[in-house]
Amino acid sequence: MNRKSFIGFTAITVLVVVAAGFSLKSRHSVHRVGFEDQPVLPGFANNVGSVTEVIVQDAKQTIIIKRKGNTWLMSDRQDYLASNEVLSDLMLGLSELRLREAKTKKSALHKRLQVEDITEKKAKSILLTVNGKSGLLAKLIIGKINADVAGSSNVGRYIRTPGDPQSWLASGRLDIPGTINKWVKPEFLHIASNRIKSITVRQANGAIMAVSRVSKEKFKIDNMPKNMVVEYQSDIDNMGEGLDKLELEDVMAVEKIKFVTDKTINTEMVTSDGMIVSVKMIDIDDGHFWASLLASHTNVASDAVKKEVVAINSKVSKWVYELPAHKYRYMSRKFSDVLKDPKAKKKK
Repeated sequence: MNRKSFIGFTAITVLVVVAAGFSLKSRHSVHRVGFEDQPVLPGFANNVGSVTEVIVQDAKQTIIIKRKGNTWLMSDRQDYLASNEVLSDLMLGLSELRLREAKTKKSALHKRLQVEDITEKKAKSILLTVNGKSGLLAKLIIGKINADVAGSSNVGRYIRTPGDPQSWLASGRLDIPGTINKWVKPEFLHIASNRIKSITVRQANGAIMAVSRVSKEKFKIDNMPKNMVVEYQSDIDNMGEGLDKLELEDVMAVEKIKFVTDKTINTEMVTSDGMIVSVKMIDIDDGHFWASLLASHTNVASDAVKKEVVAINSKVSKWVYELPAHKYRYMSRKFSDVLKDPKAKKKK
């Protein structure tokens, strides 16, 4: 290498080293925000005990949870009991949330991070408000999860303060449920499928299908129409699973849902030990399956079953529940769902 080439090569190397040093310094100065232990909500951890209300809003709904003594209640669901565990996790997440890296100030780019105002069209952001005895404790727009953040949690979220264009990547695990069943204990009733002896489904038009257990795992149709056969035996057998580990999608006070007679399905499920559960179901807005439940017992039921009936009614009598679609299907079967004409030609 001649002298001129060597000098040129050395100059380029110096420039590269300087540029790299500048880049590292810049990156360090940005990331240092989190390492200096600057919480997103200074002092929040000391005020967790005074939190009285949590409001979660998005483009579609508002969820309000209020504290009453040592319990949390779903205020907009007529004070249905919320999960203390979920609220505790949320308070912990907010307490540990720390600024990590400044992001865009451009409102046009907020959608990419899902920190746009919730009033914007097709917004995917969440507006979280936390109130305490002395007033507002936190108000944040919560955006996308970032699963590649250095730190103890290895995860973070994009956030922004309402009215401030500056967005941030914050480190820390912050889970904010978007549906009612994630804010409560979703399982509200469990009657094991192997206890079910018989099921009667009365459709809104008066048509009845009755099934009963014939073996440990199989049911049969008691009022089988002539010249028809069961298409899939499993569609009858799983009818017994309707009340097994039954979870809610949503919940309302009993008077909030009207069970119109000509749209309501009435199902009665009888257990082998003498309990009867009557379920009224209605499909609202084509896909929201609401139900009310009432337990009773036969004359041969034991004292233990009678106590179980009282316990069930004390829990479910004040509420109507939105059911998962598959549980609704199990408890609303009709002949056309499970039977076929063996002589009918198969559709091509």
